[in-house]
Amino acid sequence: MDFDGRGSTRVESDNLLAFRLFDQDNNIIQEGMVKTLDISKSGIAIQSQKPLEPGYKIELTIGLGDDVVRATGIVKNQKKIADNRYHIGIEFNFLTEEDLTKIAMQYPSILK
Repeated sequence: MDFDGRGSTRVESDNLLAFRLFDQDNNIIQEGMVKTLDISKSGIAIQSQKPLEPGYKIELTIGLGDDVVRATGIVKNQKKIADNRYHIGIEFNFLTEEDLTKIAMQYPSILK
């Protein structure tokens, strides 16, 4: 992904991710399924058919093989790639150690 700002090692990923996006009043304003582009211990990049508003809270459920990882984060940035195609950068603000371990089992280099 072509965004600056994430200090952690990024690893290409291709997983399904379900999300719920919340506005400033904590109302769900968008839900969907997207594909991951890359992941690190501090965030994730996804590809979406719709833009996601930077600054908004997002709940994530990531499918990793037979495991599921849940996290919350903040939409940090977005880049329009083509009509109906956006790359979205998300910074985790909650990810348990157990879920980080699940990610590291699939992508060991994120711990570097």
